[in-house]
Amino acid sequence: MLRFAAVLLLCGTCQSADADTLKEVFGRGVLGVPWGASLTDVVGTYPQGDHVFAVTPGCRAYWVKDGQTFLAVPRERNGVLFGFDKHNRVAIVTVAFPFERKDELRATLTSVFGLPAVANGNSPAQYYWRSLEGMSASVTEFGEADQRIVWLTITTPGYTSDKQACSE
Repeated sequence: MLRFAAVLLLCGTCQSADADTLKEVFGRGVLGVPWGASLTDVVGTYPQGDHVFAVTPGCRAYWVKDGQTFLAVPRERNGVLFGFDKHNRVAIVTVAFPFERKDELRATLTSVFGLPAVANGNSPAQYYWRSLEGMSASVTEFGEADQRIVWLTITTPGYTSDKQACSE
């Protein structure tokens, strides 16, 4: 019954995050990497990471298994993916959380940003917040059995993914 009430509450009147709140929390960057940082800057901050191909406009990303607590939610043994725009500057960051922390993450985000908009009721579960100026934070919960994970993705204002750019 409690889960039903929680789902009903989340699906009820969803609202966008206050623009100032998203900007306050994520406006300077994520996990010590500022928005617009170059790949060299990110590698300097996290030399233990791996360069990976991505379908972001810059066609590259940098994966770091950092495990740092984020927004007061523990993320032991989880990583973060820094994505680059067409100018090879950080424009999107995806932070991984253990699936077991999904309720804790959702509660934290809701307490900071208010009720999320719900992208769909299907699997994977997705919910998000957008500021009036275009910054967004979204969560995707997906996977099966013991291969489940939660992704929190934060994007800068004006960011759009261009999956075609990397295949041309």
